[in-house]
Amino acid sequence: MDDPRFPARRTDIALRDVADLMVWPWFSLAKSPRRAPIVFEQGAVCIRVEPAGSLGIATVWDADVLVWAASQLTEALDAGRTPTRHLETPTYPLLRFLGRGVGRHDYALLRAGFDRLAATRVETTLRAGPQGPARFRWLDGWEPTAAGVRLTLPDWLFTAVCERRVLTLDPGYFALTGGVARWLYRLVRKMGGRQQGGGAIGLRRLHARSGSPVRPAEFARHIRRIAASGLPGYRLSIERGGGEERLLFSRARPLANLSTAPCGQPVNDVGTSCLSENGRSPCRLAGEHHPDSESSPCPASPIRPYNFYNVTNNRLLAADSSTPAPVDKSFGAGRVSR
Repeated sequence: MDDPRFPARRTDIALRDVADLMVWPWFSLAKSPRRAPIVFEQGAVCIRVEPAGSLGIATVWDADVLVWAASQLTEALDAGRTPTRHLETPTYPLLRFLGRGVGRHDYALLRAGFDRLAATRVETTLRAGPQGPARFRWLDGWEPTAAGVRLTLPDWLFTAVCERRVLTLDPGYFALTGGVARWLYRLVRKMGGRQQGGGAIGLRRLHARSGSPVRPAEFARHIRRIAASGLPGYRLSIERGGGEERLLFSRARPLANLSTAPCGQPVNDVGTSCLSENGRSPCRLAGEHHPDSESSPCPASPIRPYNFYNVTNNRLLAADSSTPAPVDKSFGAGRVSR
Protein backbone atom coordinates (compact mmCIF):
# COMPACT_ATOMS: atom_id res chain seq x y z
CA MET A 1 0.00 0.00 0.00
CA ASP A 2 1.45 3.35 -1.02
CA ASP A 3 2.30 6.13 1.41
CA PRO A 4 -0.33 8.90 1.25
CA ARG A 5 2.16 11.50 2.44
CA PHE A 6 4.82 11.76 -0.27
CA PRO A 7 6.40 15.23 0.24
CA ALA A 8 6.90 17.20 -2.99
CA ARG A 9 8.44 20.58 -2.20
CA ARG A 10 11.39 21.07 -4.54
CA THR A 11 11.36 24.28 -6.56
CA ASP A 12 14.86 24.11 -8.09
CA ILE A 13 14.30 21.18 -10.43
CA ALA A 14 13.87 20.79 -14.18
CA LEU A 15 10.41 21.00 -15.73
CA ARG A 16 9.12 17.66 -17.00
CA ASP A 17 5.96 16.85 -18.89
CA VAL A 18 4.37 13.51 -19.74
CA ALA A 19 5.11 12.92 -23.43
CA ASP A 20 1.60 11.60 -24.16
CA LEU A 21 0.12 14.93 -23.02
CA MET A 22 2.19 16.97 -25.47
CA VAL A 23 0.81 16.02 -28.89
CA TRP A 24 -2.87 15.27 -28.35
CA PRO A 25 -5.88 17.48 -27.47
CA TRP A 26 -6.42 17.01 -23.74
CA PHE A 27 -7.11 20.54 -22.47
CA SER A 28 -9.06 23.68 -23.27
CA LEU A 29 -6.84 26.39 -24.79
CA ALA A 30 -9.06 29.25 -23.60
CA LYS A 31 -9.55 30.70 -20.14
CA SER A 32 -13.29 31.04 -20.63
CA PRO A 33 -15.13 27.85 -19.55
CA ARG A 34 -15.37 25.20 -22.26
CA ARG A 35 -18.28 22.84 -21.72
CA ALA A 36 -18.36 21.23 -25.17
CA PRO A 37 -16.39 17.95 -25.16
CA ILE A 38 -13.12 17.46 -26.99
CA VAL A 39 -13.43 14.51 -29.37
CA PHE A 40 -10.43 13.36 -31.41
CA GLU A 41 -9.75 10.25 -33.50
CA GLN A 42 -6.65 9.44 -35.54
CA GLY A 43 -5.89 5.86 -36.42
CA ALA A 44 -5.89 3.81 -33.24
CA VAL A 45 -5.85 6.92 -31.04
CA CYS A 46 -9.24 7.94 -29.68
CA ILE A 47 -9.67 10.69 -27.09
CA ARG A 48 -12.77 12.11 -25.46
CA VAL A 49 -12.55 14.81 -22.80
CA GLU A 50 -15.62 16.31 -21.16
CA PRO A 51 -16.44 18.31 -18.06
CA ALA A 52 -18.38 17.02 -15.08
CA GLY A 53 -20.79 19.69 -13.94
CA SER A 54 -20.55 23.37 -14.82
CA LEU A 55 -16.85 24.02 -14.19
CA GLY A 56 -15.72 23.39 -17.74
CA ILE A 57 -12.84 21.31 -19.10
CA ALA A 58 -9.46 21.71 -17.42
CA THR A 59 -7.34 24.29 -19.25
CA VAL A 60 -3.75 24.21 -20.46
CA TRP A 61 -2.95 26.53 -17.52
CA ASP A 62 -4.51 24.05 -15.09
CA ALA A 63 -2.19 21.45 -16.62
CA ASP A 64 0.76 23.33 -15.09
CA VAL A 65 -0.05 21.38 -11.92
CA LEU A 66 0.49 18.12 -13.82
CA VAL A 67 3.84 19.44 -15.10
CA TRP A 68 4.76 20.20 -11.48
CA ALA A 69 3.71 16.68 -10.42
CA ALA A 70 5.68 15.00 -13.22
CA SER A 71 8.72 17.10 -12.32
CA GLN A 72 8.53 16.19 -8.62
CA LEU A 73 8.03 12.48 -9.30
CA THR A 74 10.86 12.31 -11.85
CA GLU A 75 13.22 14.09 -9.48
CA ALA A 76 12.36 11.57 -6.76
CA LEU A 77 12.93 8.63 -9.12
CA ASP A 78 16.28 10.06 -10.22
CA ALA A 79 17.29 10.30 -6.55
CA GLY A 80 16.44 6.64 -5.97
CA ARG A 81 13.33 7.37 -3.94
CA THR A 82 9.99 5.57 -4.28
CA PRO A 83 7.26 8.15 -4.87
CA THR A 84 3.54 7.53 -4.70
CA ARG A 85 0.66 9.09 -6.56
CA HIS A 86 -0.32 11.10 -3.45
CA LEU A 87 1.70 14.33 -3.52
CA GLU A 88 1.66 16.70 -0.56
CA THR A 89 3.11 20.21 -0.68
CA PRO A 90 2.77 23.65 0.86
CA THR A 91 0.94 25.91 -1.56
CA TYR A 92 3.54 28.69 -1.58
CA PRO A 93 6.40 26.69 -3.20
CA LEU A 94 3.92 25.22 -5.68
CA LEU A 95 2.91 28.70 -6.84
CA ARG A 96 6.54 29.80 -7.03
CA PHE A 97 7.44 26.72 -9.08
CA LEU A 98 4.67 27.63 -11.53
CA GLY A 99 6.01 31.18 -11.81
CA ARG A 100 2.83 32.69 -10.38
CA GLY A 101 2.10 35.31 -7.78
CA VAL A 102 1.36 34.45 -4.17
CA GLY A 103 -1.54 36.78 -3.45
CA ARG A 104 -5.01 35.77 -2.34
CA HIS A 105 -6.27 35.83 -5.94
CA ASP A 106 -3.47 33.48 -7.06
CA TYR A 107 -4.38 30.97 -4.35
CA ALA A 108 -8.04 31.14 -5.43
CA LEU A 109 -7.14 30.55 -9.09
CA LEU A 110 -5.00 27.56 -8.11
CA ARG A 111 -7.83 25.98 -6.12
CA ALA A 112 -10.23 26.53 -9.04
CA GLY A 113 -7.71 24.73 -11.26
CA PHE A 114 -7.64 21.78 -8.86
CA ASP A 115 -11.44 21.60 -9.08
CA ARG A 116 -11.41 21.57 -12.90
CA LEU A 117 -8.68 18.91 -13.03
CA ALA A 118 -10.69 16.73 -10.64
CA ALA A 119 -13.93 17.32 -12.56
CA THR A 120 -12.65 16.65 -16.10
CA ARG A 121 -13.43 13.15 -17.39
CA VAL A 122 -11.03 11.55 -19.86
CA GLU A 123 -11.51 8.46 -22.00
CA THR A 124 -8.73 7.28 -24.32
CA THR A 125 -7.31 4.28 -26.11
CA LEU A 126 -3.75 5.49 -25.46
CA ARG A 127 -1.97 3.02 -23.18
CA ALA A 128 -5.28 1.29 -22.55
CA GLY A 129 -5.36 -2.33 -21.45
CA PRO A 130 -7.16 -5.24 -23.08
CA GLN A 131 -10.29 -4.43 -21.09
CA GLY A 132 -10.94 -1.36 -23.23
CA PRO A 133 -10.33 2.42 -23.15
CA ALA A 134 -8.75 3.97 -20.07
CA ARG A 135 -11.10 6.22 -18.07
CA PHE A 136 -9.87 8.65 -15.45
CA ARG A 137 -9.82 12.27 -14.27
CA TRP A 138 -6.71 14.46 -14.20
CA LEU A 139 -6.84 14.39 -10.41
CA ASP A 140 -8.42 11.53 -8.52
CA GLY A 141 -8.92 14.05 -5.77
CA TRP A 142 -7.41 16.90 -3.81
CA GLU A 143 -7.77 18.18 -0.28
CA PRO A 144 -6.32 20.98 1.82
CA THR A 145 -4.00 19.99 4.64
CA ALA A 146 -2.55 21.80 7.63
CA ALA A 147 0.67 22.30 5.64
CA GLY A 148 -0.85 23.04 2.23
CA VAL A 149 -2.51 20.63 -0.17
CA ARG A 150 -2.54 16.92 -1.05
CA LEU A 151 -3.11 15.89 -4.68
CA THR A 152 -3.86 12.36 -5.89
CA LEU A 153 -2.87 11.53 -9.48
CA PRO A 154 -4.70 8.94 -11.60
CA ASP A 155 -2.89 5.65 -12.18
CA TRP A 156 -2.71 6.38 -15.93
CA LEU A 157 -0.62 9.50 -15.36
CA PHE A 158 1.41 8.13 -12.45
CA THR A 159 2.39 5.03 -14.44
CA ALA A 160 3.55 7.15 -17.39
CA VAL A 161 5.96 9.06 -15.15
CA CYS A 162 7.23 5.89 -13.45
CA GLU A 163 7.89 4.40 -16.90
CA ARG A 164 9.93 7.53 -17.72
CA ARG A 165 7.58 8.71 -20.45
CA VAL A 166 8.57 12.31 -19.77
CA LEU A 167 10.39 15.11 -21.58
CA THR A 168 12.14 18.19 -20.21
CA LEU A 169 10.56 21.59 -20.92
CA ASP A 170 12.28 24.93 -21.38
CA PRO A 171 12.11 27.09 -18.21
CA GLY A 172 10.41 29.75 -20.32
CA TYR A 173 7.33 27.57 -20.85
CA PHE A 174 5.44 28.89 -17.81
CA ALA A 175 5.97 32.46 -19.03
CA LEU A 176 4.05 31.84 -22.28
CA THR A 177 0.74 33.64 -21.87
CA GLY A 178 -1.38 32.33 -24.76
CA GLY A 179 -3.15 28.99 -24.67
CA VAL A 180 -2.32 28.18 -28.30
CA ALA A 181 1.33 29.16 -27.76
CA ARG A 182 1.60 26.86 -24.73
CA TRP A 183 -0.01 23.96 -26.58
CA LEU A 184 2.15 24.55 -29.67
CA TYR A 185 5.36 24.64 -27.65
CA ARG A 186 4.61 21.25 -26.14
CA LEU A 187 3.78 19.73 -29.54
CA VAL A 188 6.94 21.16 -31.14
CA ARG A 189 9.03 19.97 -28.20
CA LYS A 190 7.66 16.44 -28.59
CA MET A 191 7.80 16.29 -32.39
CA GLY A 192 11.06 18.19 -32.85
CA GLY A 193 12.85 17.05 -29.73
CA ARG A 194 16.39 18.37 -29.52
CA GLN A 195 17.36 17.49 -33.07
CA GLN A 196 18.71 20.38 -35.11
CA GLY A 197 16.91 19.29 -38.28
CA GLY A 198 13.48 20.11 -36.88
CA GLY A 199 10.27 19.18 -38.65
CA ALA A 200 7.09 20.42 -40.28
CA ILE A 201 3.35 19.99 -39.90
CA GLY A 202 0.40 21.34 -41.91
CA LEU A 203 -1.81 23.99 -40.31
CA ARG A 204 -4.97 21.96 -40.96
CA ARG A 205 -3.46 19.02 -39.12
CA LEU A 206 -2.35 21.35 -36.33
CA HIS A 207 -5.89 22.63 -35.95
CA ALA A 208 -7.26 19.10 -35.65
CA ARG A 209 -4.56 18.13 -33.14
CA SER A 210 -5.30 21.13 -30.94
CA GLY A 211 -8.97 20.34 -30.34
CA SER A 212 -9.65 24.08 -30.58
CA PRO A 213 -13.25 25.01 -31.42
CA VAL A 214 -12.25 28.19 -33.30
CA ARG A 215 -12.51 28.37 -37.09
CA PRO A 216 -9.46 27.10 -39.02
CA ALA A 217 -8.78 30.58 -40.45
CA GLU A 218 -8.68 32.14 -36.98
CA PHE A 219 -6.48 29.33 -35.67
CA ALA A 220 -4.09 29.84 -38.59
CA ARG A 221 -3.78 33.54 -37.68
CA HIS A 222 -2.76 32.51 -34.16
CA ILE A 223 -0.09 30.19 -35.55
CA ARG A 224 1.29 32.86 -37.90
CA ARG A 225 1.65 35.33 -35.03
CA ILE A 226 3.44 32.73 -32.89
CA ALA A 227 5.70 31.80 -35.83
CA ALA A 228 6.70 35.46 -36.19
CA SER A 229 7.94 35.54 -32.59
CA GLY A 230 9.15 31.97 -32.05
CA LEU A 231 8.95 29.77 -28.99
CA PRO A 232 11.52 29.13 -26.22
CA GLY A 233 14.36 27.17 -27.79
CA TYR A 234 12.79 26.94 -31.27
CA ARG A 235 12.65 28.91 -34.50
CA LEU A 236 9.39 28.82 -36.44
CA SER A 237 8.40 29.83 -39.94
CA ILE A 238 5.46 29.37 -42.29
CA GLU A 239 5.87 27.67 -45.66
CA ARG A 240 3.22 27.92 -48.36
CA GLY A 241 2.91 25.40 -51.15
CA GLY A 242 0.66 22.74 -52.59
CA GLY A 243 -2.44 24.63 -51.52
CA GLU A 244 -1.60 24.43 -47.80
CA GLU A 245 0.43 26.29 -45.23
CA ARG A 246 2.90 24.35 -43.09
CA LEU A 247 4.64 25.24 -39.87
CA LEU A 248 8.39 24.60 -39.95
CA PHE A 249 10.26 24.33 -36.66
CA SER A 250 13.86 23.75 -35.65
CA ARG A 251 16.07 24.15 -32.61
CA ALA A 252 17.30 27.69 -32.09
CA ARG A 253 20.99 28.36 -31.65
CA PRO A 254 21.91 28.77 -27.98
CA LEU A 255 22.25 32.29 -26.62
CA ALA A 256 25.74 33.63 -26.10
CA ASN A 257 27.34 33.02 -22.74
CA LEU A 258 26.48 36.05 -20.63
CA SER A 259 28.66 35.07 -17.65
CA THR A 260 30.34 37.95 -15.82
CA ALA A 261 33.24 35.77 -14.65
CA PRO A 262 36.70 37.14 -15.59
CA CYS A 263 37.98 35.91 -18.96
CA GLY A 264 41.65 36.85 -18.54
CA GLN A 265 41.66 39.01 -21.68
CA PRO A 266 42.66 42.72 -21.71
CA VAL A 267 40.10 45.35 -22.62
CA ASN A 268 40.63 48.15 -25.14
CA ASP A 269 42.52 51.16 -23.81
CA VAL A 270 39.88 53.59 -24.99
CA GLY A 271 36.16 53.11 -25.26
CA THR A 272 34.33 55.38 -27.70
CA SER A 273 30.70 56.00 -28.39
CA CYS A 274 29.19 56.03 -31.86
CA LEU A 275 27.71 59.51 -31.80
CA SER A 276 27.20 61.17 -35.13
CA GLU A 277 28.63 64.60 -35.92
CA ASN A 278 25.54 66.34 -34.58
CA GLY A 279 25.83 64.46 -31.30
CA ARG A 280 22.87 62.14 -31.90
CA SER A 281 23.15 58.47 -31.00
CA PRO A 282 22.32 55.92 -33.74
CA CYS A 283 20.59 53.73 -31.15
CA ARG A 284 16.88 53.15 -31.64
CA LEU A 285 14.34 54.70 -29.32
CA ALA A 286 13.71 53.06 -25.97
CA GLY A 287 10.85 50.60 -26.17
CA GLU A 288 12.09 49.06 -29.42
CA HIS A 289 14.38 46.13 -30.00
CA HIS A 290 16.35 44.95 -32.98
CA PRO A 291 15.84 41.43 -34.32
CA ASP A 292 19.01 39.49 -33.51
CA SER A 293 19.48 36.58 -35.91
CA GLU A 294 21.67 34.67 -33.47
CA SER A 295 19.69 35.00 -30.27
CA SER A 296 16.08 35.63 -31.20
CA PRO A 297 13.66 34.93 -34.05
CA CYS A 298 11.59 37.95 -33.01
CA PRO A 299 10.82 40.86 -35.33
CA ALA A 300 11.57 44.41 -34.22
CA SER A 301 8.53 45.77 -32.39
CA PRO A 302 7.59 47.97 -29.46
CA ILE A 303 8.17 46.14 -26.19
CA ARG A 304 4.92 45.61 -24.36
CA PRO A 305 4.58 46.68 -20.73
CA TYR A 306 4.46 43.15 -19.35
CA ASN A 307 6.06 42.28 -16.03
CA PHE A 308 7.60 38.91 -16.74
CA TYR A 309 10.30 37.00 -14.95
CA ASN A 310 13.34 37.45 -17.15
CA VAL A 311 14.39 39.36 -20.22
CA THR A 312 15.12 36.24 -22.24
CA ASN A 313 11.45 35.38 -22.54
CA ASN A 314 9.89 38.86 -22.63
CA ARG A 315 10.04 39.01 -26.40
CA LEU A 316 8.50 35.56 -26.84
CA LEU A 317 5.35 35.89 -24.86
CA ALA A 318 2.92 38.17 -26.68
CA ALA A 319 2.75 35.99 -29.76
CA ASP A 320 -0.70 34.62 -29.01
CA SER A 321 -2.30 37.99 -28.26
CA SER A 322 -5.40 38.88 -30.24
CA THR A 323 -4.02 42.42 -30.67
CA PRO A 324 -0.36 42.06 -31.67
CA ALA A 325 1.91 45.08 -31.50
CA PRO A 326 2.62 46.95 -34.78
CA VAL A 327 5.69 45.67 -36.57
CA ASP A 328 8.68 47.93 -37.26
CA LYS A 329 9.06 47.74 -41.04
CA SER A 330 12.47 49.39 -41.10
CA PHE A 331 14.27 46.08 -40.60
CA GLY A 332 12.08 43.99 -42.88
CA ALA A 333 10.32 42.45 -39.92
CA GLY A 334 7.06 40.60 -40.14
CA ARG A 335 7.97 38.76 -43.34
CA VAL A 336 6.96 35.15 -43.49
CA SER A 337 9.57 32.66 -44.64
CA ARG A 338 8.64 30.96 -47.86
